[in-house]
Amino acid sequence: MNILELIILLHYLFGFLFFPKPLQKKYYLFTNILLILAFVILLIRKGRAVFKTNDYPLWVFLIAISINVLFAQSRLVAFKTYLDLAIPMFSIYYLVSEDFCSSKKFNLLAKTICLFSIIVSLGGIFESLFAFNPIYEHFIKNPYYQRYITGFVRPMSTQFNPAPLGGYLLGCLPFNYLLFRKYTSFFRLLGAIGVVLSTIVVILTFSRCALLGLIAMIVFYLFTQKNYRAIAILFITVFILIFISSYMPYPLNKFGIDGIIGGGQLSTYRLDRFGMALRMVKDYPFKGVGFQHFRIRFYEYYPYKDKIPYEIMIADNMYLTILSETGIIGFLGFSGFIFSFLRKGWRKLRMSDANSEQRWRLLVTLMAFIGLLVDMVGYEFLYWPNQYLLFCIVVGCLSASLRCEKE
Repeated sequence: MNILELIILLHYLFGFLFFPKPLQKKYYLFTNILLILAFVILLIRKGRAVFKTNDYPLWVFLIAISINVLFAQSRLVAFKTYLDLAIPMFSIYYLVSEDFCSSKKFNLLAKTICLFSIIVSLGGIFESLFAFNPIYEHFIKNPYYQRYITGFVRPMSTQFNPAPLGGYLLGCLPFNYLLFRKYTSFFRLLGAIGVVLSTIVVILTFSRCALLGLIAMIVFYLFTQKNYRAIAILFITVFILIFISSYMPYPLNKFGIDGIIGGGQLSTYRLDRFGMALRMVKDYPFKGVGFQHFRIRFYEYYPYKDKIPYEIMIADNMYLTILSETGIIGFLGFSGFIFSFLRKGWRKLRMSDANSEQRWRLLVTLMAFIGLLVDMVGYEFLYWPNQYLLFCIVVGCLSASLRCEKE
């Protein structure tokens, strides 16, 4: 890996820490240009060898989600969104696949993610304790700030909103665990601190899907370790906590039965969005309504006559968003992309040596991947720059793990 590529990747990691969504969106063109430049340098260095036959799910995915742009009501909006999704995914996929295959470079990435996640977590804990965030008090306007900083504080740290903060730390947590399990001394301590702080802040965000993602991640890990007793204990503990939370005040009741099932993921609000998405698919089954057009064409499909805030003119579920905005073709392209990694990753995990470096790299990356996939149920995950870039890096790490020969 050359210096330019390292700088670009660290730039993205640095952005996860210091750049809330408005700044990320403002400078997205600059970061995309940097990524394209890094990919060109990679191509000059390695030539066509960077492209592998097994990359076809990526290409199918990127082509499938591009079709909607040609038919969208606002093609410029759809095209810009497509570029903001396609350029980072394509560039980071190949940069990470080629240059983070070795244990040394992968561990450098894990250490960097761990360090930044600790700082972000500390910011969230500070915010919860003192009901204050200097970023949004003095520097960046945040429409969510007063809502979540009042009363029982749900931290936002550098991630602009509690739910994306939960998703960001959810994706970082397995890399912290890798340091805790595979290192001694300083980095083991750093990993332990990262695991504890990230878990605490994920819970403090009171994001239901982040919590479910955390549970899914732990269950997957225990399953790979064949620790079925621990899985049973975990489920019993979770059910007890859900029951207790049902009788607690807000926001604790978000983790209760009504919060997770009745008033949460299956609320009238969610069901309305589900119905709207299905009507969009019925009208535009193959091409979809176009990227960002769930919002643009919202009132054409909204079942009521009242006006609602711009903020919630969304599907609030990334899978519904992809289905309605890119149609069946785009949704199948995305699904195939996801399941190809799950299938190949699980197969290679089963074939790898029990305690090899390669297995651990693949295991923690799959944990992060699964956690983020669950978190996507709760909001427009791919439209949040920091979270999407982290997802791209996780996908790149998966590709690198699958490409690596046995060490």
